[in-house]
Amino acid sequence: MKASIGAKSRYYAVSGIRKASRTHASGRRAAHWIVSLGLVWMTVLSGCQRGPAVAQVSGKVLYKDGSVPQGGVRVVRFEPITAEEVRKGASGTIEPDGSFEMYTRKPGDGVYLGEYAVTFAVWKGPRDPTSLIDEKYTMSTTTPYKVKIDGNKTDLEFEIEPARGMTAKRGT
Repeated sequence: MKASIGAKSRYYAVSGIRKASRTHASGRRAAHWIVSLGLVWMTVLSGCQRGPAVAQVSGKVLYKDGSVPQGGVRVVRFEPITAEEVRKGASGTIEPDGSFEMYTRKPGDGVYLGEYAVTFAVWKGPRDPTSLIDEKYTMSTTTPYKVKIDGNKTDLEFEIEPARGMTAKRGT
């Protein structure tokens, strides 16, 4: 009889250990999943707010007579005025209708908030960098245009002048 009690005790002891092990293992798995999901959410939420704030900026560039600058290369550039505030400039292509949309690294990514000198490049072509606009618009130190980006701006307008000896209509 003593042997059978021992056998039962061992059976229950072994069964109890197995039950406890299963319960303990499933509890660890549940805790693992909760921690994993928590880390995923923290990563997602922290990724949404990383980096400096940006704004979507667009507008139009025309010659003073209302015509659109013509040339093989037509670009608007935002060059940071202070390096402490903004370290990366932005640019945008002047489209055939004179409109432009600024970007920092890739189209659609926006412009960092801050103050910029606005410069322009209107050249005869990619292999002919003859400027078709007045030189004062090509350098951040001489451009008459400065802009402060503190939020989205879709109505910027810039009037530029052709280079001396060039006509605004044809750019030649």
